[in-house]
This record gives sequence, structure tokens and C-alpha cells, in this order.
Amino acid sequence: MLFNYKRHAKRNSYKYGYKRSKDDVIGTVIHYTGGTTDTAKNECDYFATGNERSAGAHIFIDYEGRAGKSVNLNEVAWSVGDSANGHGVYYNTLNNSNTVSIELCGIAGRKISDAQKEKLIAVIKYVKKHCPNVKYIVRHYDITTKCCPDYYVSHKDEWLALQKELLQYIK
Repeated sequence: MLFNYKRHAKRNSYKYGYKRSKDDVIGTVIHYTGGTTDTAKNECDYFATGNERSAGAHIFIDYEGRAGKSVNLNEVAWSVGDSANGHGVYYNTLNNSNTVSIELCGIAGRKISDAQKEKLIAVIKYVKKHCPNVKYIVRHYDITTKCCPDYYVSHKDEWLALQKELLQYIK
């Protein structure tokens, strides 16, 4: 089973009432939640019941390799539009409307676990199957220069290796 949890986010987490074509999705954005002990389940629960900001993500993957789905792929999650941090190299190419956002839980200050990486690969394959025009896999940093995910911003070579590995699943 790909998703261990499915709990749809509150309306303020996505562009409520609007459905996009999955064919319009061209990128996958990798984020991190900023926590060290959070799980996919508690993130899905939070965005379904407690979130008060205009923020969200499609999928959460925790350190133990469990995944939660929070926003449907044909919905626009409020996840990459934070331009207050600056403009990254993909700022004019990728945005909320044409990307799927994946939040990695429990990785503040460290790289992903083997179980998390395995689930991330499975999720990337799932996204490509349902959004056939995906051709980019980038960090949140690459769009807005926000330090997200922090470890993979400060360890660029490790990000490039991970990105290269993930890109083979969308070719």
C-alpha cells in the first residue's frame, strides 16, 4: 500500500473549488516539515483539522517510510509560492499550479532514511503515472531560495545525487 494515511486537508491548504488537469503538472517539489520527530500521520491530521495558514502539501513521507496523502493531485496545494525569500532558478518555471509537493517529515538537519527514500521513489513513480508530463524534481529552495529542505540545501552534492537518482523514475 502506497499511502498509509489519507486525510484531506482543510480548505485553506489548497485552492478550494478548483481542479487542475493532471496533464498540467510538470514538476515535483521536495520540502521538509522542519521537525525531527513528526510523522506523516500527524502532519495529515494537522492539515485536516488544525492548520490555520494558507499552506499545504500533497503528500507527507516520514522517516520510517510511511506516507500520507493530504491534497489530491488534481488540486493546487499552497506550498511553493513563498517569494518573500527570493527567487530561485525555477521561480518562473515552477509554481503551485504546476507542481506536486512532497513534504519529508523528521529530517531537520539530516538526510532522509533508507525507508523514507524507498517510499519517496514509490511516490515519485505514482506521481509520474498520474501526472505524465512531470519532468522536474526540485527542492523548494530551487524555486524561492527558502532553506528547504535544510539538509539538502547545505549539502548540495548530496541533493544532486538524490535528485539524479529520482529523475530516472520520471524519464
